[in-house]
Amino acid sequence: MNILIITQVYFPDTASVSQHLTDLAEHLVSKGHSVEVISSLFGYDKDEVYTKKYNQNGVLITRVRNTNFKKKYFFSRAINFLSFNLAVCVNLAVRWRSVDLVLGTTVPPFSALIGLTYSKIKKIPFCFWVMDLQPELAIASGLIKKKSIVAKFFKVLGDFIIRKSSKLISLDRFMTDYLIQRGASSSKISQIPVWPVSEGFFDGIRSENPFRIQHNYADKIVIMFSGNHAHVHPLNTLLETALRLKDDQRFLFAFVGGGVRKKEVTAFRLKYKLSNIVQHEFQPRSTFHIAIAASDIQVVVLGNGQVGFTHPNKVYGAMFLGKPILYIGPKSSHITDILSKIHGNVMIMHNEIDLLILKLLNFAESYEDTDFITGQKNQEYAKVNFSPNILMDQMVSALESSKS
Repeated sequence: MNILIITQVYFPDTASVSQHLTDLAEHLVSKGHSVEVISSLFGYDKDEVYTKKYNQNGVLITRVRNTNFKKKYFFSRAINFLSFNLAVCVNLAVRWRSVDLVLGTTVPPFSALIGLTYSKIKKIPFCFWVMDLQPELAIASGLIKKKSIVAKFFKVLGDFIIRKSSKLISLDRFMTDYLIQRGASSSKISQIPVWPVSEGFFDGIRSENPFRIQHNYADKIVIMFSGNHAHVHPLNTLLETALRLKDDQRFLFAFVGGGVRKKEVTAFRLKYKLSNIVQHEFQPRSTFHIAIAASDIQVVVLGNGQVGFTHPNKVYGAMFLGKPILYIGPKSSHITDILSKIHGNVMIMHNEIDLLILKLLNFAESYEDTDFITGQKNQEYAKVNFSPNILMDQMVSALESSKS
């Protein structure tokens, strides 16, 4: 098949959507399919300008020019999204390459409508890979009001895309149920979680980890939040815990990555003069596994009211790399579905600061056994259930079935 993918983020962007789309596109090529990606000329989280058209591991990448305002404010981000969608429309209007299937995602919001419209004009299937659901996620994150005109408009638009797509890829059972509530036919849904994106493992001993040495972690128990500090990842529980534990020299709270909430972490650290909080930039995919291995427990956060609307996937990478998990979020979610099967991980709800402190103190008391045994069990579970090749093969099958 000749497959067209529409996405604002793609290699070498470090966003999760970019990494998973890159993996899938190259896997499709390895299976004999022809793949073209339409993406943005600009880096998503950095001031990078990419080559307009080139071939990357068999995938033809076409870059379109859109606005590149700073992502500090919601309005400027919205303008960037809108201009990207308009640039894609122009590209599709003048393109001559034949296409057998269009794959769209939720990045940027409602770009899937463009792919869907194009597929209807060309009378070809449109597959919608649902990474999150709007406007529900924006409402749950406090970005827009539930009864606003904007929310109602986006709801109608989203329902249309969901109903008219030839195939929907859902990430978990909660998302699947909600897609059906919004009008999706269950026969059109394939439920496939995303896969770990680490390119390697760190098998050395803890004290010799290059990231630990570089940042002088010494023998501290490192509690790490790594990835995009997005609106959907409220960090107040973790930050308040760090404040309460500021005099306990055993603990260090590391925040790795960027995003709109990064400034909240910085402001909190400076306000309370916390030496037990450190911040680092996004790590390249090639060395991501070394940074994760430098931690002793990995943090996964899901906001209240967001179950089924978004799917934090850092849990897969952390488990795959053999790390215990600290989950902060609603009691029932795709993350608790996984962690409840494995003893030793820490699960709390937002604002349960006293409970989190108690669990971290217990973790510290039995650190060596807990860290090794829980991490090993997590890794074993991830290798069986979240193997990249198995999940990517499932994705390929789902796309191929939409053509039949």
